[in-house]
Amino acid sequence: MEESKAVQRYTTWINTKNTDPTLRRELLNIISSPEEIESRFDEDLDFGTAGIRAVMGAGTSRINIYTIAAAAKGFAKTLNEAEEETGSVVISYDSRHHSKEFAETAARVLAGSGISVLLSDSLRPVPMLSFAVRYYQAAGGVMITASHNPKEYNGMKVYGKSGGQLTPAEAAEVRANIPAFPELMNVLDEAPSMEEALESEKIRYIGAKWDDAYNDMLKDISESHLLADEVKERIRIVYSPMNGSGAEPVRRILNGLGYRRVFLVSEQEKPDGDFPTLRVPNPEYEDSFELAKKYARAVLADVIIATDPDSDRLGVAVPDNNGDYKMLTGNQVGIMLMEYILSAKSSHGELKDNSFCVTSIVSSRLSRLICRRYGVELVETLTGSKYASECIRSKTEEGAHFLFGFEEGNGYLFNSGVREKDAVAACVAIAEMAAVSKSYGMKLTDQLTSIYRLYGYAAEKSFSITLEGAEGRRAIERCMNYYRMLKGKLGALGADLYYKDVKKFIDKMPEANVLVYELNDLDWIAIRPSGTEPKLKIYFGFYGEKFAAENRLSRISQLLLKDINTVLSEE
Repeated sequence: MEESKAVQRYTTWINTKNTDPTLRRELLNIISSPEEIESRFDEDLDFGTAGIRAVMGAGTSRINIYTIAAAAKGFAKTLNEAEEETGSVVISYDSRHHSKEFAETAARVLAGSGISVLLSDSLRPVPMLSFAVRYYQAAGGVMITASHNPKEYNGMKVYGKSGGQLTPAEAAEVRANIPAFPELMNVLDEAPSMEEALESEKIRYIGAKWDDAYNDMLKDISESHLLADEVKERIRIVYSPMNGSGAEPVRRILNGLGYRRVFLVSEQEKPDGDFPTLRVPNPEYEDSFELAKKYARAVLADVIIATDPDSDRLGVAVPDNNGDYKMLTGNQVGIMLMEYILSAKSSHGELKDNSFCVTSIVSSRLSRLICRRYGVELVETLTGSKYASECIRSKTEEGAHFLFGFEEGNGYLFNSGVREKDAVAACVAIAEMAAVSKSYGMKLTDQLTSIYRLYGYAAEKSFSITLEGAEGRRAIERCMNYYRMLKGKLGALGADLYYKDVKKFIDKMPEANVLVYELNDLDWIAIRPSGTEPKLKIYFGFYGEKFAAENRLSRISQLLLKDINTVLSEE
């Protein structure tokens, strides 16, 4: 019987002389498990606009020193093939297991390909990496992280010279240049050791100057200097870096701006790839705030803020009327920050005619009303910071002035110098907004209530359906194809009178694979696969009077989710 491709790859890998001993032992342990061999070797990691991300371990579909080295080799070859002179590449990493090792692996491969590397001397977050690419005028950047995924994951995000994640076209070039199996096993053999690369200065460590420059940028965009010291000193903040890379930069900037009562969740303060007190290190999840809430109740905190391991996402919880703390959604935080920033700019006479904000097509439509009120252009992009980054790059080059951006997945952008979601800057903005609210005898929830009173209530919710493995991918593809073929209708919901009012169906580029249904000027529904997890995501947004909007959300979401689950279960 002929061996499968996966078994052939497994045999080749385990028989390679210089295979890493730890990975070899891992492979020996699965020698009698054909299912595990198929899972690890049947496919290659797909390099996308956010690079690669997967469970760590031995195999071509896992994150390990060989798949990291291969991706770095593809990036290096792409840079060397560019017509312009190749500059340096900045590399940073977060707190996940093997992140430092993977960062050094990528650095060695790039150095061996003739590219100078500026390597972070300790872990630093994604927004600092994006900032460093522009600050050092580098050709690109590499961040070793799996963002908010479970502890078993790691990955490699790749950035272009603009400081943003690679565009689809750029990612396709890198993908085409990544060595295939079994050549990827030889990439590290051709790279210098860390000692050799450091001695020849092909790799140089960077740190303190970078920290100072990023800190100065945060101070420049903050308006905390306009607040009286006693206002900032009164605000009580509980902060969790979720055992990631945010503790040092967040603590440094908040202290530097005069926020003295910042209480860190000690169990989640130090970098730890096991994330021992967290089910998943994701600030979007309610249970991620359990420990932080205990701290908050003890110190009577005005706000809880949390950042994920690479500090590109931020979660917020605020006091409710029952003596506890309530999480705000990513959309709620986004519209609060947008209203706060535009209102402050307007009151100071700083709103320029060519100012603009950015949001995603699956984020709150209240952003349209807020920008309309202040006379600011709103650009709606596809989901993903790479699209927001590209929008910021192109419009600022045309002379436009970027103010703020957000997406419902708890990502916020504040400055054109950082072309990525910046949870460190978001911590500053939330602290500032909470301090201003408290100075007027208000809570952050009062600010949200005021927004709803001014623009109308937002009944918004998203749902995720997890579908693992190859069968799950096929089910997601089948579901997307089913609704795409309906040309704007929504399956069994076609009998519902509300859906006869569908005005517009948008199929945003085949490669984006997202369906958006706009039911009137504001109400909408969207369906798309997740770009980083094995999930199908469904979004709903209904606006206006609270009872009516909530009623539409409840009724329509139940009907559509039932219909979607029926489609997913079909063979």
